[in-house]
Amino acid sequence: MKTLTFPKTNSLLFIFHTLFIAYLGTATASFIEDTCKQATLISDNYIYCVRELTRLRSIPSYRIPDANGLAFDAAQLTYNHYLNTTLKIEELSRNPGLPPWVKEGLSTCHDLYVNAISHIKIALLAFENSDPYQAMFQFQTVIEAPGACRNGVFRFRERRMLARENRKAERLSRLSLLMLNLLCKRSLSLPPPA
Repeated sequence: MKTLTFPKTNSLLFIFHTLFIAYLGTATASFIEDTCKQATLISDNYIYCVRELTRLRSIPSYRIPDANGLAFDAAQLTYNHYLNTTLKIEELSRNPGLPPWVKEGLSTCHDLYVNAISHIKIALLAFENSDPYQAMFQFQTVIEAPGACRNGVFRFRERRMLARENRKAERLSRLSLLMLNLLCKRSLSLPPPA
C-alpha cells in the first residue's frame, strides 16, 4: 500500500498557508460579528446578520471588506433574493390549475418585487457614488414589498406559496437597512474634511 507524503520543502509553506487562511477566516468572522453588533440592537437581527454575511466567506473570491463593503454585500444579497423570488413567482404563475384570484395575486406580488428591484438598483448605484443616505431612502421602500405581497394580496391559504420568500426578503431588507443606518451614523461622526 502506498502512502502519500508531502515534500519537506513545502511543509513549512503548507503550514504557513493553512495558518494564514485560518487567520483570514477568523479576521473576517470577527469583523462581521463586530459590525453586526454595531448595526443591530435586537439579538435576533444580530444572529441573522452574522449568519447571512458569514455565508459570503464561502465564496472563493470574497475578500475582507470594510463596513461599506458589508453594507453593499447585504444589499447585493437582497437584490439576488428579490430577483430569485420574481423567478419563482413567474414559475408558479405558469401553473394552469391555479384559480384566477391566485394568478392575480401572483401578478401583483411580481409587480411589487419588480418595483422593489428597481429601487435596489438605485440603492446600489447610490453606494457606488458614496451616498448611503440615498441608498437607505431606497431600501425604506424596498422593505415594504414582501409584507404587501403577503398581507394584501392572498387569502390565508394561498399565503403559504411565497411565505418563505417573503420572510427572507423582509429579513434581508431589514439587514440592508440596518447596515446602511450604521454607515449613515458613522458618516455623521466623521470629522469634516480638511
